[in-house]
Amino acid sequence: MNAITRIHADDAAENPRAVIGSNGAPEPTPFEKSEAEVSKLYDEAALWLDGATVDSQELADGIANLLNMIRAAEKAADAARKADKEPHLKAGQAVDAAYKPILEKAKLATDACKKALAPWLEKLEAEKRAAAEKARQDADEKRRAAEAAIRARDAANLEQAAAAEALLKEAQKAERAATKAENDGAKAGNGQFGRAVSLRTIHAPVMTDPRAAVLHYWAANRDEMTAILQGFAERDVRAGKRDIPGFEIRTEQKAV
Repeated sequence: MNAITRIHADDAAENPRAVIGSNGAPEPTPFEKSEAEVSKLYDEAALWLDGATVDSQELADGIANLLNMIRAAEKAADAARKADKEPHLKAGQAVDAAYKPILEKAKLATDACKKALAPWLEKLEAEKRAAAEKARQDADEKRRAAEAAIRARDAANLEQAAAAEALLKEAQKAERAATKAENDGAKAGNGQFGRAVSLRTIHAPVMTDPRAAVLHYWAANRDEMTAILQGFAERDVRAGKRDIPGFEIRTEQKAV
């Protein structure tokens, strides 16, 4: 008995009163139908595909017929999946479409605010960097003066010791002021409606030597680069190319 005969015989042997819907129960959903059909064919495939070698045309025909039935069930299940998902997709698209002009308007306004603030923040940042540099120079000078006083003091001279200690405290105060100035960046906004607006340093790579870039990433990320090159080659083979530098095109046959 081949796959089709077996499955049809099983269907005919079912008690009509036991099937879903015969007793007034709700009709099965497309999902339930797909699950039942694929599960039935899967169990049938498990009976046929038990590791034994295909050694007859009858067995080969039966498996091929079963394969086509599974393909049809898979296609139907995928169609049902798309149908079930379609209302949700359309609802999501409708929400996106409704919010799109609002978000675009908000982005346009935020971009304009940032563009207007940028010159002022850049000017303020330059002033703060200059002040921080001056504070650091002052702190360094006071530190050197304190160190010199400590080296030159007479431990038995209380006045010299007190003067050196005073210079050290002044140097420490100047160090804290310099550190604070260095950490103080340009900002706008008083925090009443959210975080202050500030400048951010952004680093963006611009390729100037593709060959050097490929060699660098080949050495650093060989597995990822290999996968990328393999993808290029597979695309070319699908397009009909059979001679690709660096690749051997192997031919094999598969059941389709």
